[in-house]
Amino acid sequence: MEVVASTLVSVPTGILTSFVFWWWVTRRLAPRLAWSTELVIPSAATRTGTDHDQPRVKTVNLGRRDAVDLQVKAQLRVPHEVDNIGSPMSIIDLPTSVEWLPRLQHGSLRYVRLCLEQVPESELRRVGAVVGREPSPGCGLAEFLTDHPDATVRLYLFAYDEFSGARKMFVSPDYGAPNMVEGSFRPGTSLTVDRAPADPDAARGPDVEGE
Repeated sequence: MEVVASTLVSVPTGILTSFVFWWWVTRRLAPRLAWSTELVIPSAATRTGTDHDQPRVKTVNLGRRDAVDLQVKAQLRVPHEVDNIGSPMSIIDLPTSVEWLPRLQHGSLRYVRLCLEQVPESELRRVGAVVGREPSPGCGLAEFLTDHPDATVRLYLFAYDEFSGARKMFVSPDYGAPNMVEGSFRPGTSLTVDRAPADPDAARGPDVEGE
C-alpha cells in the first residue's frame, strides 16, 4: 500500500517538475527574436541600382543574452488551383542576403534582403506554368508580389541561446502585397517603418494639355 501511495505521489510530481523545467527553458532560457510585420522597399530617392534596393525585413534580438548559430530560410509561396500532383501551392526557396550568422548580440538587429533575382529561371517558369502567367525576365520580388496578390513570403529563423543551448524556431509573418511598404525602418531595434512621402506629381496625375 505504501508503494502504491508513493507511486501515486511521485509520478504526478515528476511530471509537474518536468513541465516546469520545460517551461522555464523554453520561456526563459531560449532566444527571444522578433520579425518586422512589414516588408520594406527602399524609396525611389534612396535606391542605388544595386542589391541594396531589394525588399527587406528586419529581425531583432529582444532577449537578455546573445543568440548563436542562426540560420535563415525563406520561401516564396504561390497558391493556385490543385495541380497534377494534388498540390494547391507552389513553394520556391528564396535566396536571402543572410543565410547564416555566428552570433546576434542581445539588443542588436539584422536586415534580411530577399533576392528573387537569384532564383533560377526554370523555377519561375515552373510556377508560371501552374498559375498561368510567367513572370517577366529579371522580375523583382516587389513586382512579383504585386502581380500575384495571393503570393506571400515566409521566413524561418533558427537560433540557439548562448547560455542554455536551447534552440528555437521563429516564423515570420506572411509578407505579401498588402503589407509591402515603401520607406525605411527606424534606426535601432525599432520595428516601425517610416513610409516614404507620397509623390505629389503621381497623386495629381498627368498634366492635361491646356491647363
